[in-house]
Amino acid sequence: MSAHRGTIYESPRVAAEPGEDVVTSTCGHNCGGRCVVNAHVRDGRIVKISTDPRKWTPELPPLHACVRGFGAAERVNHPDRVLHPLRRVGPRGSAEFERIAWDEALDTVASQMRRIRDTYGPAAILDASRSGNTALLHSRTVVQRMLHMFGGCTELWSNLSAEAEVFAVRYTYGPAVEYKSAGREPIDYPNSRLILMWGWSPGDGHFGTGTLQYLKWAKQHGTKIICVDPRVTATSAQLADEHILIRPSSDTAMLLAMAYVIVTEGLHDQDYCDRLVLGFDEARLPADAPPGSSWRSYLLGLSDGIRKTPEWAAPLTGVSAGAIRRLAIEFATSKPAALQCGYAPGRTAYGEQFHRAAYALAAITGNVGIPGGNSGSSNGARPHGLKRLSAGKNPANARVASPLLADVLARGRSGGYPADIKMLYSACGDLVNQCGNVHKTIDAIQQLEFVVVHDHFITPTARYADIVLPATTFWERNDIHVPWAGALHYAIFMKQAIPPMGECRNDFDICADLAKRLGIDGYNDKTEEQWLREFCEGSDVDDFDRFRETGLARLPAGADAVAYAAEVRGEKPFSTASGKIEIYSTTLAKDPNPCGLGPIAPIPVWIPPHPEDDRYPLEMVSPKSKARTHSTHDNQEILARAERQDVWLHPEDAGARGIVDGARVRVFNDRGSTVLPVKVTDRIARGCVSIKEGAWFTPGDGGADTRGCANVLTPDRAAPSGASTYNTARVDVAPV
Repeated sequence: MSAHRGTIYESPRVAAEPGEDVVTSTCGHNCGGRCVVNAHVRDGRIVKISTDPRKWTPELPPLHACVRGFGAAERVNHPDRVLHPLRRVGPRGSAEFERIAWDEALDTVASQMRRIRDTYGPAAILDASRSGNTALLHSRTVVQRMLHMFGGCTELWSNLSAEAEVFAVRYTYGPAVEYKSAGREPIDYPNSRLILMWGWSPGDGHFGTGTLQYLKWAKQHGTKIICVDPRVTATSAQLADEHILIRPSSDTAMLLAMAYVIVTEGLHDQDYCDRLVLGFDEARLPADAPPGSSWRSYLLGLSDGIRKTPEWAAPLTGVSAGAIRRLAIEFATSKPAALQCGYAPGRTAYGEQFHRAAYALAAITGNVGIPGGNSGSSNGARPHGLKRLSAGKNPANARVASPLLADVLARGRSGGYPADIKMLYSACGDLVNQCGNVHKTIDAIQQLEFVVVHDHFITPTARYADIVLPATTFWERNDIHVPWAGALHYAIFMKQAIPPMGECRNDFDICADLAKRLGIDGYNDKTEEQWLREFCEGSDVDDFDRFRETGLARLPAGADAVAYAAEVRGEKPFSTASGKIEIYSTTLAKDPNPCGLGPIAPIPVWIPPHPEDDRYPLEMVSPKSKARTHSTHDNQEILARAERQDVWLHPEDAGARGIVDGARVRVFNDRGSTVLPVKVTDRIARGCVSIKEGAWFTPGDGGADTRGCANVLTPDRAAPSGASTYNTARVDVAPV
């Protein structure tokens, strides 16, 4: 099957009916896909959404929208849209605001920014902007750019979704390949005899437009699919030949036990390891590495006295020793086999160990960089060559791992952070709702001197603002986007469909007006079109005018559908210090605490995830909802019908608590509680609960959440790599 070699421009929309325009764009949210959404516009109003009408082919697949894309009309026309600048008039958090003029709003923000910078230093301003709007031009970068040019800020540096994988790719395969290009293209899926899906469910979270359809296609070609996950997911229910339920935060232990079986039964690829892998065994260690520090020695217990057998892993994981042994042998003998890991197992207390162990397992079986194999990453295999707006450097050089938002707000310098935070600036995000330990965050926010938020609605974050600035949606401006997961090869022109509603302004223009008030020169010296043309220069988008008119540029595919193929063929080294896949990281050996958040061993190891505390016996995971993109869309009543917000509980755990299916229950721990209906189901592992993340924090009279906000229960703790730890959370459940 051959990939196309030139850029193809398409108009992925149906013809307009009389009296309407049909305008192509793509959702600007961090949704896991990058699909075609077409706005049908009549009299300046979006009246419905359609999507790419192309029929499915693997070479040029349609970019079909999901239910959230079709819900875009409901969102843009929502009666609760913030259409005018607002100033707080009630207590912070009361959501009591009054309308003010733009000049007054911007003068107030600029005055507060100058006062706080001049009084406390630039690091007293925290940039809490995020990924609610993502595109090449209009994104959180416009705020970062302004704050950096103003003297800097404290910035939240780590990726809340995927930092464990970002870290693991860099330290295992090298920094030359960005994590979104460290996997493989879906066109390669049928080349696998086995796909082992670990904490990865494109049927729930997309992980690239059309990924689920490619998995179905592989299945039709005879590929076997096995899923490992605490939940039987939408993907597993449709496609899996086998599903293995595992306890959250224990994934690394199971991977180590699988590696133990493979090594002790001689099923690893020794020639591949000798040629391409550093640190698998004692013969392939750096000269300065201590004796006995190889991964093989660790697996066999030669370095710590603990053999990482399936019997050792079984009580940790909730998976039987027999199942672990059988899966290990099947993975090692089904070559080529692809290990496809999601981000969720990395959102745990030591999540970088999960990804590093997964990559090591793929490497010792010789599956990295070959057709039908995979590196362990589920992203794509090729960057797209388009540029994006640059934020420049942060002169304050003040950085805090994102999961620590609540703690840096609460403790500042006394907690060892760069500054006492006095002001929070948020655009394109809702971190009050989306970071762990919501109650600690809102308590700390009360201490701040000023909070400004750009948004479309009074979200949980906007509730605590002093000034709310009305931002445009992606339908009210022009932009460009590329695939979310790095997979497939295309770019979508996000053509403006309607004028800005009310007094809404795009975030870039808001920041440009603030920059003038702050005396910042050179913040924005181009028009929107000039920026977008510049981003396409030197890329495979070789006809900008045609791209803007048609809406979709299908870019030529690369020579290889799997990452690291050239390295495995010997055409170039890996970009690690040794030029090999580093199971033993030479960089970590020299600097074991690169993020200042705790030491990380040179090899992937098991570390128990919890302090010894049995007050809350159930492990909680917080997966994605089909009805939301994180917290985006949670106020849309029609879209909420796509998936109910509930808590999953195993029948044995429900019976022990006198809980019946459909009842309202209270889920709680020492950080907070929430109330929502229960789904009693054997689709979740015993001892686990599942609450879909993103429901808006909605406090009742006593301050407790009333709508199923998972992050009132999750910790404000960072893994040593800076990763979030949402899925290392213990709770209990009781009837209401």
